[in-house]
Amino acid sequence: MRIFALLALLVVAACLVSPVDTTGPYYGQGFTDGCRTAEARKAAFDTRVFRDESLFSAQDSYQRGWRAGFSECRVPNDVGLQPTDEGRLDNF
Repeated sequence: MRIFALLALLVVAACLVSPVDTTGPYYGQGFTDGCRTAEARKAAFDTRVFRDESLFSAQDSYQRGWRAGFSECRVPNDVGLQPTDEGRLDNF
């Protein structure tokens, strides 16, 4: 009986998770810029942020893409800034 309750709970939880919307005219560009930022941090501890700030603030598709790219391409245990506080990414 408990196993059925657990399975039902998992099915309901899966339904609540909404997929990332990958549509929009700037999603791909945002994804590329976000991934480039993450890759630079991995390779050389580069703290620069590769992001078009005007698109990030005005276009949801660019912002979603940037966040998805940064998340997908970063080091899994990258939980903070490395090795300095320059180029903070607090606004993502």
